[in-house]
This record gives sequence, C-alpha cells and structure tokens, in this order.
Amino acid sequence: MSNDFYHAFSAALVAEIKQYFPGVTIRPQSINNEAPTYPYIVYKIYDDYDRVLFSNVENETFDLHVQFKAISNDEMEAKSLGHQLRKLFFLQQPEYDLLQKGIVAKGCDAIPPVDQYLDVDWQFTAGADYTFEVQDNFTDQTQTGNIASVNPEFNIKKGAES
Repeated sequence: MSNDFYHAFSAALVAEIKQYFPGVTIRPQSINNEAPTYPYIVYKIYDDYDRVLFSNVENETFDLHVQFKAISNDEMEAKSLGHQLRKLFFLQQPEYDLLQKGIVAKGCDAIPPVDQYLDVDWQFTAGADYTFEVQDNFTDQTQTGNIASVNPEFNIKKGAES
C-alpha cells in the first residue's frame, strides 16, 4: 500500500471487480456525476479503521468496511450482480491478488434491496457489505537517525540512610 492509503485500497478492489465484471462501470458512490448506463456498481468505505490490535502503529492491522451496490433497471440483473459481488473477494484468484497487497476479505453480508422509481423507470439495488482486514505499511518517521551512545550516570550511596 502506498502513503495514499485509501486510494490504493480502493484501486486494488476496483481492479479486481473490473477484471471479473468487464464492461460494468464501477465508481465511488459519493460523487455527483451523471449516472452511467445500467448496470453499474458503486462502492463506499462507510466505516473505517476498526483496530484489530491496540499496541502497534507501524504496519498496523485494522478492518475497513466497504459496501458495493449493483444498480440496474432490471431487478434480476441487479440481484445477480449483487450475488456475484458477495462471492468475488473469496474466490481463489481475487483472494490471492488482494493478499499480495495486504488485504483479506473477512466477511460479507447482503445489503437490503432498495427499489425506487425514478421519473421514468425503476432502479433496483443489490449488493455486498464487506469487512476487509488490511495491513498498512506505515512506518513511524517522527524520530530520525539512531542513538549513537548512551552515558548513564548512577548516584549510588553506600550504607543505609536514616
């Protein structure tokens, strides 16, 4: 992972989705661009940095929670894409690819379907709510250099003092 951690994390997930869903647009959920043609997938890191261990700062392991939504005007298409998304990151090759980047899918749940009528057509949503365990490659750069020498001074008194 790079110093730009969240972009690198997102890019790794998107790269896997693009590989297994060619021709399906994937984009962050929270942008105001015009919607792409159906079907498409949106994602959002909605609850991040859930610490796994409490003692380390360097190369820390923590959980990130990401929701993927398949959106279509065809209900069965949305459900099918959502079903496939819930399996994707547990498949052997995607699992291996992500492991090389310090990312492991720990668990996944379905998201509740959201159906809505938009002006002229229906929009259906199905998807996956993942928990990923991630290890960053952060190193503490606040202390530079090495300690060259230590010269302790001891003040030892002989005998008991009253």
